[in-house]
Amino acid sequence: MFKRSSPFIYDVKNRMKICGLLCLIAPLAIALRLFYMQTFQHDKFTTKAERAIYNYLAEDRLRGKILDVNGNFLAQSVRTHSCGISKRYVKDRNKTISFLAKTLGIPKERILEKWRRNRNFFFVAKKIKPDVYMQIVPTLRTSLGQGLDLTPEYERIHPYGETAIDLLGASNSKNYGLSGIEQMYNRELSQDISKKRAKRARRGEVIYDRNLKEHRSVGDVYLTIDLQAQFFAEEALKKSVEEYGAEHGIALVQEPSTGKILAAASYPVKDGQSLGFQFTYEPGSTFKTIAISSALDAGTVTVTDSIDMDGRKWEVARGFTIRDNQHDKDFLSIPEIMQLSSNIGAGKIAVDLGAKNLFYYLKAFGFGTKTDINFNGEAKGNVPPYNKWTKVDLATKGYGYGISLTPIQLINAYSAIANGGTLMQPHLVDRIEYADGRVDKKSKPVKIRRVIKPETAKIMTKVLQSVVEAGSGKRAQIKGYTVAGKTGTAEKLSKEGGYGKRNHIVSFCGFVPASNPQFTILVVLDNPSKYTFGGTAAAPAFKQIAENLLTLKGIAPDQVDFIN
Repeated sequence: MFKRSSPFIYDVKNRMKICGLLCLIAPLAIALRLFYMQTFQHDKFTTKAERAIYNYLAEDRLRGKILDVNGNFLAQSVRTHSCGISKRYVKDRNKTISFLAKTLGIPKERILEKWRRNRNFFFVAKKIKPDVYMQIVPTLRTSLGQGLDLTPEYERIHPYGETAIDLLGASNSKNYGLSGIEQMYNRELSQDISKKRAKRARRGEVIYDRNLKEHRSVGDVYLTIDLQAQFFAEEALKKSVEEYGAEHGIALVQEPSTGKILAAASYPVKDGQSLGFQFTYEPGSTFKTIAISSALDAGTVTVTDSIDMDGRKWEVARGFTIRDNQHDKDFLSIPEIMQLSSNIGAGKIAVDLGAKNLFYYLKAFGFGTKTDINFNGEAKGNVPPYNKWTKVDLATKGYGYGISLTPIQLINAYSAIANGGTLMQPHLVDRIEYADGRVDKKSKPVKIRRVIKPETAKIMTKVLQSVVEAGSGKRAQIKGYTVAGKTGTAEKLSKEGGYGKRNHIVSFCGFVPASNPQFTILVVLDNPSKYTFGGTAAAPAFKQIAENLLTLKGIAPDQVDFIN
């Protein structure tokens, strides 16, 4: 009897081959899996690895500076730090929180509340003080400091406090301009928030790359504002507003030959709210300068003419009479009309000029149109179409009623008279200097148009000079210097309708020295609680600003009698 052999069971070689194949399956599967992971899932696992080692931390970039025309810093950013916690790296929660509460001066309960609300990382305090930062730094390398993070940031500061803050405006913690120059030139001043890759050490400390260099693409904005002139304007304006209890005050200083704004003050101060560009009002008697200049230029009146005062009571139309109570003369010359601020005289001159001609000159002087100084919220005022004017409308416009304007429009018009008759484009920004060396010049003198003839401007300057020497502007006199200017006292429309003496605006606008004007200055006080006049409240403020500027810039006296 023969036994049958089974090659499957008894063939040792076959059995070894099968076992070998079975043993290769696992390594082969692992190799294939590794190949798949390294080839097709490389990016996925690289990202996971980087997350374990690196952190991408958002960091504010340096914001550009805002400076005055001479390079004095008005707004700049300084480096500071914010303190945060990465919960997963903290070894002893209670000790770490107690340390931070004591060092940062924050209640422990507030930190614990943030701990409970956040899954991992959260900020405990933003923009900590330098001395606090120095207390935390040594702790980072101890067990107590594991998980603590000091993130560098930038904080906006104003070296001169609230000086020019109404112009500068504000920016937020995200490096974005909210108002004023900060908002208007946000694109030039700011960079995007950068994300820096940093290693996370075993204890949770952040290690920045030493070779990482910050690229600056921002610009520094240089204003036409002169810091000293701004200080003088703010000081004089604050004094006047508080002395007369005005609701608001405005003071502007302009260089008449170039249109540059050297100072723009508002009081009370609010960041980004510069009333010199945003406030509209009926100017009253300071507007007589514009109406009479227009008539002189058009030839409808000459400086030697005498105007009949109609017994100081002129009935313009039935039911509307203009009265002059400040003098007892039957006839007034042009200089006398300005010196005594005669409404009858200015009204009659406007009527003789005619609606169409007066409208033409008002538009030529820039009224009813934005100046394109481009400050946020700039108003354009209002000059109604001349074909809708009645004789009363025409007469009242001669002395500054029935038209609304902005302070920047009025001072720019006076500067046109001061420089010989040319309306200049006003400028608030002088230049922008970029980190790469580029310079964008913004304040090149731009002549918009000739408004009046040079001889008209010369005559009007003499007339305005007489107002200060012998008329309502005597308190604007400056020893050794000739001053040309005009006072204004305008009643405001009340809520009930009509004009009332309880609500009024007083102002003074002029230029100095009259023989070679260097500064045009406007002071406006809105609704002073004490009833006063432009000559008694605004003219002294003009004088204070002008005296300081003349001394600061070393302008030589031009008054012949004084020199001799």
